[in-house]
Amino acid sequence: MYHKVSENDEKDFLTVPSLMLERQFHYLNKAGYTPVLLSQLVDYIIYKKQLPLKPILITFDDGYQDNFTILYPLLKQYRIKANIFLVPSFIVCPENKARPSTHQYLSLSEIKSMDPAIVEFGLHSYDHKNYAELTLSALNEDIIKSKALLNRLNIRFQRSLAYPFGAHPKRRNEQGDFFNMLALNDIVTAFRIGNRLNRLPLKNHLLIQRLDIRGEMSFNKFTRVLKKGKSIF
Repeated sequence: MYHKVSENDEKDFLTVPSLMLERQFHYLNKAGYTPVLLSQLVDYIIYKKQLPLKPILITFDDGYQDNFTILYPLLKQYRIKANIFLVPSFIVCPENKARPSTHQYLSLSEIKSMDPAIVEFGLHSYDHKNYAELTLSALNEDIIKSKALLNRLNIRFQRSLAYPFGAHPKRRNEQGDFFNMLALNDIVTAFRIGNRLNRLPLKNHLLIQRLDIRGEMSFNKFTRVLKKGKSIF
């Protein structure tokens, strides 16, 4: 799980420098990992299609503009596939008259110019509210609005959702209704954080865990995280 990429040495919990990302991409290729797209994971779950050896899902949350200006050229250079979870109300386009002023987000033209064989898109809520704080009705409305806006913008997206902040209803009496609601909205895969590896077959495809890759992470820690997950945190 990534968020932003910087051209200089800027790094923080959301931002990975491009040189650091290049080193990680080079390692993934050398170590035999095969980056996959969300559609491949959906096909694995629904149609039992085989995944390649050592499959790894590379994801970027929120849809920052640097995902196009910095990340996308690196994906083409290293022949790596990645997936971007979009917040529809953050997309820079006429339909969204005012975008958040603190960060630069992807424009509609940038999203559409990326090769779908390299980058696929998923849902990341309509306006990045915390899913653990919303009622079931509000959660349902959020997903409906997210899909509706992406459809109006003619953005192809997969049946995949990344929970904002990794948060979701956790009480047992709420979780079942929440998962049923996701299924009714045709969501096949959903992602939390968790920092653990996901063994196949997946135990719960609506609670897939992701490794939080941060700018302060050393390369040695990155390689250990890939092999062991949370056991080294």
